[in-house]
Amino acid sequence: MGPSTAHQSAGRARRLRRGSRRPGRPDTRRRLPPRPRRQGDIVSIAITSLNSAVERLLVVEANRPGSVHRLARSETLAGGKGVNVARVLTQLRAGGDETYAPVPAPRLVGFSGGPTGRLFEDLLGAEGLDSALVPTAGGTRVCEVLVDLSDPAGATVYNASGPKVTEPELGALESMFGSVLENSDALVCTGSIPPGVPSDQYARWITQARGKGVLSVLDAHSEVLAQGAAALPDIVKVNREELLSLGAGDPDARAMDWLDAGIRCVIVTDGGRPARAYTAGAEYEVRAPEIPVRSAVGSGDAFCAGLVRSLLGAPKAGWAAHLRLAAACGASNAAGVTAGLTGSHSPATLLSRVTVSESPLRPARRSATRTDDTRG
Repeated sequence: MGPSTAHQSAGRARRLRRGSRRPGRPDTRRRLPPRPRRQGDIVSIAITSLNSAVERLLVVEANRPGSVHRLARSETLAGGKGVNVARVLTQLRAGGDETYAPVPAPRLVGFSGGPTGRLFEDLLGAEGLDSALVPTAGGTRVCEVLVDLSDPAGATVYNASGPKVTEPELGALESMFGSVLENSDALVCTGSIPPGVPSDQYARWITQARGKGVLSVLDAHSEVLAQGAAALPDIVKVNREELLSLGAGDPDARAMDWLDAGIRCVIVTDGGRPARAYTAGAEYEVRAPEIPVRSAVGSGDAFCAGLVRSLLGAPKAGWAAHLRLAAACGASNAAGVTAGLTGSHSPATLLSRVTVSESPLRPARRSATRTDDTRG
């Protein structure tokens, strides 16, 4: 990306952040002017990969516990939610869709350690995925994904907890993150955190991003989600189960509460059911097209990647358009057994089959929610 394109992209990101002050309340969303970039600076989309993983994909025709299986396919990939988001963003950038302006390349920020860490970095390099990784004494975790072709919706995932991060390693990450954020148009905080990393890590980074006028997206779970949302990212993308784990008897009400606090858009996915999105001006129901599902693993990450691609590449398109591309990317991912877009069901071919229904925000909440536009 050339210097002029980088500055244009930075301008688009700043426009995404503008909103009006909510009457009668302090302006918790005020931002500092973005720091000017130097000629030749490389702009990126920063994506967290704190709990990096080497993923072993195992595909069987039918999973029969207690039996010996012959694998229909096996593959070793760089894994983790952040990697999945970066992979799809890279695929979208390579697609050359002229509907969207050029957007920066993704850059993963996190940890990598031991022989498995070296393998993880090699796998990233093989896919052309950029990274800024702090070496750790503990080895990068290995996770297993078992895909049963007779029951595509029932993939089994075995996630290791990851190595414990030391204080010096965490300090090195903080320094590295600050450098990456200086030249980022967006920040995606996604995935679990390893032992030794505080649960408010994403919250603090979201606060830093807001101070620099950088678009922020949160996709996490449990206490990391709760604390991250309290830092008021621009967008929270969460599945219904994760909301219920926070003790939300009514997930929709929790989403509305986050809107009231100042988050611009809350998206609640629900597996194969329609997703719901809430902004200050409207509610949206998003129905993905019906396709032959091979594995839904990573579809939420693909949804997130499509959303960021649309927000940065077409900031004036409106939330319905942003959500449409996001859903098309999620469906494309589900059509394949590996995390990433599927050529036979590309987002471009699925876009027209995504249904997005828009309705006014419920009157009971309209007066309590801050005024904002719906351009993204």
